[in-house]
Amino acid sequence: MDEEPRSRSLIRTLYSSTQTLLTVVKDAARARRIAGIVARHGFSQLLQSRADHEAFQRESARKELIGDAEAPSLSTKLDLATRLVAMLEELGPTFVKFGQILSTRPDLIPYEFVKRLQSLQDQVAAVPSDEVRRTVELAFGQPVDALFAAFDDAPLASASIAQVHAATLKDGTEVVVKVQRPGLRPVIEADLSLLRFLVEQVNAIFPETETFDLRGMVREFETSLRRELDFDVERQSLERFQRNFKDKPRVHIPAVFPALSSRQVLTMERIRGRKLTALHDEVERRDVAHVYLDAAYQMLFKDGFFHGDLHPGNVFVEDGGRLGLIDFGMVGRLSRQNRERMVDVLFSLMSEDLENVARLWFSIGRPGTSVDYPAFEAEVVDVLERHIVGRELEQWDLAAFFRDLAAGAVKHGIRLPADFTMMFKAMVTTEGLARSVAAGINPVEAARPYIEALVRDRYSVDRVKQKALVEGVRVIDLLWALPSTLERIVEKVEAGDLRVRLRHERLDDVAARLSQALNRLGLAVLAAAGAVTGALAMEHGPHVALGMTPISLVAFGIAFAATASFVVSLWRPR
Repeated sequence: MDEEPRSRSLIRTLYSSTQTLLTVVKDAARARRIAGIVARHGFSQLLQSRADHEAFQRESARKELIGDAEAPSLSTKLDLATRLVAMLEELGPTFVKFGQILSTRPDLIPYEFVKRLQSLQDQVAAVPSDEVRRTVELAFGQPVDALFAAFDDAPLASASIAQVHAATLKDGTEVVVKVQRPGLRPVIEADLSLLRFLVEQVNAIFPETETFDLRGMVREFETSLRRELDFDVERQSLERFQRNFKDKPRVHIPAVFPALSSRQVLTMERIRGRKLTALHDEVERRDVAHVYLDAAYQMLFKDGFFHGDLHPGNVFVEDGGRLGLIDFGMVGRLSRQNRERMVDVLFSLMSEDLENVARLWFSIGRPGTSVDYPAFEAEVVDVLERHIVGRELEQWDLAAFFRDLAAGAVKHGIRLPADFTMMFKAMVTTEGLARSVAAGINPVEAARPYIEALVRDRYSVDRVKQKALVEGVRVIDLLWALPSTLERIVEKVEAGDLRVRLRHERLDDVAARLSQALNRLGLAVLAAAGAVTGALAMEHGPHVALGMTPISLVAFGIAFAATASFVVSLWRPR
């Protein structure tokens, strides 16, 4: 193609892209800049309107973006990933952060992209000191010199959301002050609008990406980013971690100073120490690695509230061997139910119950509309045989195991919830750092006490009582709602609005099955009522056996008999 036609084509593309972006970013100069960045890295098709996609056919856009859309080679994928990373870096901090989040989701994107995205660095120019001081003064209504005995204008660290300065309080306490970059919110809101637009364009050109739920991922990213913009959230996280570790003297969570903290400024105790990777004494390295693993597993399996990024830069060894943790902007949460699910997976791994691991993994994930379960189970078993079966605990490579397990899930149309992928990332980071500090250490064995404690708690008398009470109340609520539900059904029948589709041809068989189902429902209700009555009667009357009252014994006996009858009915031939 001649240079002149090519130039005209590029100008037309940039003009069209700018016009499209104007509806998204509302700023002509910025729209032109974004269009130029996206086009320069070979992604201009993402900025064409939906009408354009219909006009020149989707396959044309696909081929222009990734070459051979049907069977892209490894070199093509690497080139595409490299161009994507370069574009994200040039688009700015919001897109860099989104790329970093993508790099933790091997269940969504190919491994080649994960590796490239992991190279993204959150590096930005420092904010001028006068702007930093102005932000602090606006937050507290006083000059910086009136608030602090000393304030270092040179930042200790500078990132896309904030930068950190060393300071000293009036009483001599050394602190760090995290100050949000000024004018950040409008820029991030505009970037999020652009990100949503680009995701819609990707879905339009590559319909198969709908199974990855990129829209949902962007929504999760928006929620996380907005939390990160509110330093009150990080302050509350710090205070919660302090409460969780109040009985662990070897874990140091920095104190916060609420009087000198706001939504844009966070003042914390300064942590000084050596990095774990800088330790030389072998005995000290192994000791510190055990403290580190114990802290990480307490967060994951006991508290269900964990630091999302415990990499070497966020962990320090203080004089005396105490472990200091910093940077609590990214935290994860796991409900008791999800922690119990993970315990089930780990127990099945330890006993090499491969089929049960597959069943649990399937229940944890979010399956698509049609999943070939036997093929999925075979995939999981293959991953387990490659990474777990026949190996001692210290030989387990959890990083490779979870990566391949996640990749196998996405191949079969199963997506993992975000809290699980964040937990896996934390586990992989923890395992990797512990092994680098103390060779031969067994991270899985270090988690065993917390796993066993969770199992004991799960099947304790108090927990069973609580579970029986909760589930029994749910069944009673369903029974209370049953009359009104039946009334609505009768109203629809009388009005001629009720439509029933029977897919079975043998109605006698259907009636028999329905009768059997009603009998089972009656047994289930009786079991639930007995369990609830027994749990409520535990505190009323003398305890005669197993810590239970006579009424409790009778009620639990009825519940047991009903449950046994229910189980027997399941095994009867239909």
